[in-house]
Amino acid sequence: MPWRGGWLPSTFFSACLMGLLLCATSGMATGHGPFALIRAIWEGSWGSVDAAITTLAKMTPLLLTGLAVAVAWRVNLLNIGCEGQLTLGALAAATFALQAESLPSWALIPLSAAVGAAIGALWSWPAVALKHFRGTHEVITTLILNYIATYLAEYLVLGPLGDGSAMGRTAQIPSGAVLKPVLSMGVPVAPFAGVLLCLVVQAWLSRNVWGYEVTVVGINRVAAETSGINARGWERRIFLFSGALAGMAGAIEVLGVHHRFYRAFSAGYGFDGVTTAFLVQGLPGMLWLSALLMASLRAADKWLQLALGVSPNMILVIQAGVLLAAVCRPAAVFFRRGRVPWK
Repeated sequence: MPWRGGWLPSTFFSACLMGLLLCATSGMATGHGPFALIRAIWEGSWGSVDAAITTLAKMTPLLLTGLAVAVAWRVNLLNIGCEGQLTLGALAAATFALQAESLPSWALIPLSAAVGAAIGALWSWPAVALKHFRGTHEVITTLILNYIATYLAEYLVLGPLGDGSAMGRTAQIPSGAVLKPVLSMGVPVAPFAGVLLCLVVQAWLSRNVWGYEVTVVGINRVAAETSGINARGWERRIFLFSGALAGMAGAIEVLGVHHRFYRAFSAGYGFDGVTTAFLVQGLPGMLWLSALLMASLRAADKWLQLALGVSPNMILVIQAGVLLAAVCRPAAVFFRRGRVPWK
């Protein structure tokens, strides 16, 4: 499994080097010089207080979807359905907040987030059920469920759950459901809570009997069952937990950023969660590092166009190169100690 033997810096360093190389090459190809894109990305993501706040806000869904992918992969299940789980979790959270607006803020916010998490877990259940009872690979079912979730959410916001306009959106959630920043200068608290959650999950996996059982199931399912561990039960529980994390990511986006659900809600956070997880070989305790990198790239896409006239899609090219470098790990020979920790 990708986590055994500790986090190897070669994966993340290789990805960063590839990103810098692509930035330099693209800058020269567009006539702006090798460091122009790097400078623009820095200015767009961290060059001002507002840019830094935007980057931190984009970090939260990447953290949670990355954690969702990481915990599912702990038991050798690949959750590609975070996009659909996030979408329906966001819609459920917005709908609940609108229906329960009479509740006090201290109850409405956590309950809305919990509803989003519950719907995310519920949407992940068919994939693991089909895996166990029909042998269908979870990658296929979760990808199909993504499309179903997207079109289902679109139908609902254009119909019974919409605000009556042709925009395809819900009404704005009540002020009592808004997740307000509690730090100075409007810095959101959600990314810091997300980092804390990642650290808690890492501690649970590495310093708990149940976490040990989960790790054994991922390393050798047959050996786990032989020793009396309920491998199927852990796969089911962990996959549902993965879906809950993705659904919570969507709920927090509604409560803390957009304050409503609208058609085409997600900016691809569910799929970026896969990159976020594998950049650090799926270690929950290190997800903050890859989420920060991915959020910085995402926050700078519009600034590239404003400052250099470069298409924001250049960020997607850089992300693709970063993911390829993380998968291939070309610098691993310089950093690795011992056996390659992949399956």
